[in-house]
Amino acid sequence: MVMGNGSPLDSDAILTSVNTIANQLDEGFRAPRFRHTQHDEFTEKRGRVREARVTVAPGIHQDGGYFDIQWWENGDYTNHYREKGLEFRFGREASNQATDHPVLHFHPPDELSRHEQSCISETHPPELVTLAVLTMWWAAVTATDEQVLNTQSGLP
Repeated sequence: MVMGNGSPLDSDAILTSVNTIANQLDEGFRAPRFRHTQHDEFTEKRGRVREARVTVAPGIHQDGGYFDIQWWENGDYTNHYREKGLEFRFGREASNQATDHPVLHFHPPDELSRHEQSCISETHPPELVTLAVLTMWWAAVTATDEQVLNTQSGLP
């Protein structure tokens, strides 16, 4: 399986996700960093990006964490959250159609190889997917409990 299913990365969608997080979190949004090729270090330089790393505060159990975000032109995406001792991922992977894994899926904390059906049930534009991911992350932050991830309903 390959994210993007052969489709090019979508730099505009990645930057849209970053801007959506900035608009929603205000002071909880830290300076984003960008990777331009697969093996580059993250830098502050925008432009045609391959991946974004957005540091956020607070975290679920720590002072903060970060999201690594990628989008492909076919609508596939990954929103991978990490903080010390915790990580999870929401994604869309079109190539999952040929498997038993759901296309729209959630990799639960500490079980990243497991694919659960995501509560993000529709393919949306980057703004709405990002808002949905932030809604679930924020629910976990306020509850200080990652078990509430992927349990939300009525998402944007």
